[in-house]
Amino acid sequence: MVLQKNKEIFLFFLLIGVILGIIAVVFLYAFNWSIIITSYQTHEGALGVILIIGIRIFIVSLMAIYTFYSWFKQEKQYFSDMPFLFGSFFLLLIFGKALDLFIDFSYLQLDEELLLPVIKVRYFIAIFDLLPMIFLSIYMILISLSVKERFNNLSNEKYLNKIRIQILIIIVVVEILIGIFVLNVQIAPIIYPIIIVPSLISIIWLFYFSWRNQRLSQVNTFILMIGFGLYLLSQISRPLVQILIGDSPSYVITAESIDIIISVFIFIGFYKKSKYFSTK
Repeated sequence: MVLQKNKEIFLFFLLIGVILGIIAVVFLYAFNWSIIITSYQTHEGALGVILIIGIRIFIVSLMAIYTFYSWFKQEKQYFSDMPFLFGSFFLLLIFGKALDLFIDFSYLQLDEELLLPVIKVRYFIAIFDLLPMIFLSIYMILISLSVKERFNNLSNEKYLNKIRIQILIIIVVVEILIGIFVLNVQIAPIIYPIIIVPSLISIIWLFYFSWRNQRLSQVNTFILMIGFGLYLLSQISRPLVQILIGDSPSYVITAESIDIIISVFIFIGFYKKSKYFSTK
């Protein structure tokens, strides 16, 4: 009975968060609808941008629904569960893409003073999108260090969790401060993907370590290692490609198409279990 009540509480807050997020996005679009329409009418290829980002939002939405469904199917729910971590990743990505679409259509139409806060919100979503995975990767890093004599105090679970939270707070504060103090609309889309590179590297290391040491057997750590590696390459290449060919519809369509494939690849990594799962 208590477990059922906990599920209902988790589901309630999840739905409230999703509804509030949808309302915020709807209001953002509604208040700037004339700008969006003007941009749509004046930019060739705008329909393609809408379609590709819409397709990505739809696909990622299905992934989020499945992962959260898997989480709620469990007898007990913990925030460290892989379905919750991936569900959070996919859910925040949905809202991130909704903001990306808005930014694409308002970039040349909206005043910089109004657009920059939206870009910053998008950046903060990117930070929190990776946060659950980073939290897990910090744990794995500390676990790997705990076997060494000089770090044997990390074998104390309470102390380890304290250090893990402190490291996470430092990472978040640094990334948020960088985001706050970026004052230029032109440079922000280039700097922001680069800033999250260390976070992605830590996530890749997480799945590499898990694959080598046969951990996290409920997911396919090898596929996830490759998937997030491709995601890292995608984020690194975006600013470079943007500089070379500009922020044109063809660039957006190409980049989003590649990221759809990567997202599906990551989802497959979540869906499939590691080969060493059956041996445990």
